[in-house]
Amino acid sequence: MSQADSIALLAQRLQALSEDGIKVNPATANPAPLGLYGFALTTALLQGQKSGLTEPNTGQLAMGFGFFFGGLAQFCAGLLEYQRRNTFGTVAFCCYGAFWMSLAIYQTLVAAQVFAPVPVEGDRLMLTLWGILTFLLWLCTFHTNLVTSWLFLSLALLFWFLAGGVGSGDERTTLTKFAGGWGFMVAAVAFYDGTAALMKDVYGKQILPVFPLKPVNKVSLGDFGTKRFVDPEVGEAAKA
Repeated sequence: MSQADSIALLAQRLQALSEDGIKVNPATANPAPLGLYGFALTTALLQGQKSGLTEPNTGQLAMGFGFFFGGLAQFCAGLLEYQRRNTFGTVAFCCYGAFWMSLAIYQTLVAAQVFAPVPVEGDRLMLTLWGILTFLLWLCTFHTNLVTSWLFLSLALLFWFLAGGVGSGDERTTLTKFAGGWGFMVAAVAFYDGTAALMKDVYGKQILPVFPLKPVNKVSLGDFGTKRFVDPEVGEAAKA
């Protein structure tokens, strides 16, 4: 296919979307799969320690990934979402990328005996606050899809489960192990969401269902990294 044919085909697709009352913003690659994969893999690694599935020092391996894959790569995905005029993606990926880098540098400084280990109440407060932040982000997912919305709600619950498990005692140990298992589920949802977005971009159609939610105030984010402004009146006028 020649370049002229490709441009003509793209123009036809944009025209078809326009006739349906849809404006698609970006003309760049979708960074959402990168951000979701970075978050999912690093989260799953850390939950291996929390759940007791792996050795206690697995957390050190997770912190290594927290610097670069869960941290830097995810933060870069957020910056790339900025180019796509996706405020939600920018905030979400930059927040969690910064979270992993912050956690990794702190754990490194503690291991180097530069910082003292975090107090129990401080650790619990930190996790509780991240749960609150994630819950607030969840309130902004009602125009996305069911998978993405559940990802943020389940992640908020994970932070609160982990906060409840901080400290000593059999009940807190049990809650931490439960949180570790819950965290594997959260990571699986993120892997699924990222793969669904990647396969759609690669193959040109939705392969894995994500169950899009209805637009809110004529704005849809059916794909994590693609923002659409939907105006039903334009679509009806074009059809008439």
